[in-house]
Amino acid sequence: MKTTPLKVSAQPRTAAVVGMAALWALAGCGGGGGSDSSGGSTSGGGAAAPANASTGGIWNGTDQATGLALVGLVTETGEFHFIRSDDTQYFGTLTTSGNNVSGNLTGVTAVGYVFPDGSTTGTGTYTGTVQARSTLNGSVRFTTQRGETATGNSTLTFNSVYNQSSSLAKIAGNYRDLDTNAVINLSSNGVIFTQDPVTGCLTNGVVAVINSSYNAYRIEYSFTGCRAPYTRLNGTTARGLATLDTTTSPNRAVIGVVNASAGYSLAGAYPRI
Repeated sequence: MKTTPLKVSAQPRTAAVVGMAALWALAGCGGGGGSDSSGGSTSGGGAAAPANASTGGIWNGTDQATGLALVGLVTETGEFHFIRSDDTQYFGTLTTSGNNVSGNLTGVTAVGYVFPDGSTTGTGTYTGTVQARSTLNGSVRFTTQRGETATGNSTLTFNSVYNQSSSLAKIAGNYRDLDTNAVINLSSNGVIFTQDPVTGCLTNGVVAVINSSYNAYRIEYSFTGCRAPYTRLNGTTARGLATLDTTTSPNRAVIGVVNASAGYSLAGAYPRI
């Protein structure tokens, strides 16, 4: 079974997906670099086992099963969001043993879309290899909530935008949701606020620096005031990762979040205004 979602609703996407062509253009920015972080030291005259390679980075490539573009946001601790160009997201945590990578994941379609069997979510496993700051290659075995299974491979390349430092001062500002014209305010103390004129949803939340040496942020926001048919969002929380794309003018906040309670994923590239 292919995992390319089918559209089931013409409704606008809540807290909308913005400028996805711009998001995937990030794939052309930057390049690989650095070592594979797999060197080890010796103790007592014996050779030590290689250090575990880091999976941290912004990763660009293709889901070979569908031909769709992928952007991966992965922290130094292995927390990841893989965002496909149909806005399906796969998220979880990767662990490494030397250069071998494995992890469990959850997949969620964008709001208004389903997998071919009608599911909106599923779970799976990821196995592969990593050369730190260079390549991340892996295979996914995925099972939807209705029991259909699929497998796929991906080859991802490191994007050097990840090597830029992060801070709340850097990412603070106002950003435009081009799909709804809403303004997303991100204050210098990490508070997020926006009101979506399409859905009526008020979102309040926080953004946090994960590791100031790298261009990755943790993001979380909750919904109130949503009008029908989006009332199911009220009281729910979206969580995920973000990065600041400084390769464009104006800069863009690129995010991938999943709202587990409401059962959908959201991704977007929001230009600073």
